[in-house]
This record gives sequence, C-alpha cells and structure tokens, in this order.
Amino acid sequence: MGWLFSTRRDPNDPLQLQIAVHELGHAVVWKAVGFVIKSVVHEGDSGSVDVRWDPDNLTGYVIGCWGGFEAERRWARLHGRSARRTNSSHDIANFHHVNRALGARRLSESKARALARKHVDRHWAQIQRRAPELVRSGRIYL
Repeated sequence: MGWLFSTRRDPNDPLQLQIAVHELGHAVVWKAVGFVIKSVVHEGDSGSVDVRWDPDNLTGYVIGCWGGFEAERRWARLHGRSARRTNSSHDIANFHHVNRALGARRLSESKARALARKHVDRHWAQIQRRAPELVRSGRIYL
C-alpha cells in the first residue's frame, strides 16, 4: 500500500479525496454501461476499480477509461485545483489500446470523454458522497 500523503486515512485531505473521486468516476461510468463493479479501492496515493467487464462491450470499457479523469476534472475545478492528464496516463493508454480494437466503431477521444462526462454528471452526488467513505475505509462496494 502506498502512502504518499500520510500513514492515516484522512477524508479531509484534498489529495486523497481527488484520488477517491477519480476511482469513483471510473466505477460509476462502468456500472452505468452495464459492468459489474466488485469494489473500488483507495490505497493512499493510488486506487483501482475491480470491475468485471464484458468483452462484447468494448465501447463501454473505453468510455469508462475516461470516467476517472472527467470526475477528477470536475472535482478539481470545484476545489480550485487542477486535474492533470499525467494522473490518468495508464487510463489513457488503456483507452487507446482497447479503442483500436473497435476498428471502424472506435470513438474519438472527445466523444468518449463526452459520454463519460454525461455519466459522471448524472452520478455526481453519489461520487461526492462516497469519496470520503472510500478514503476512510480503503474499499467500498457499489
């Protein structure tokens, strides 16, 4: 477990909250497109979503790759912070890799981001409510 910020979970720490919001962004988008979310994990300076994704719904997967960035971006704007694409470099690489497999059905980055943003906006209250809980507990279930 990495703890860049401190050895304790602090739901008031903006850096820990930003990570939690990012992971919840992925989770709500993937859940909205029909995937099963087994858990959302926060490990201090990183996080992850344990998702059972459907190989027949690659479009849903690539949209969810942007869910973390779009949630983090919205949260950062509200709190006078910035969301950096470098924080999402792994997600962006996954987007490009899986999106290529879609061939003629692949999405542009702007289209995938817009679709992710739509789901994030729809579930924003849930993201905000659950982020401190995720920081406190380290793992939640949606």
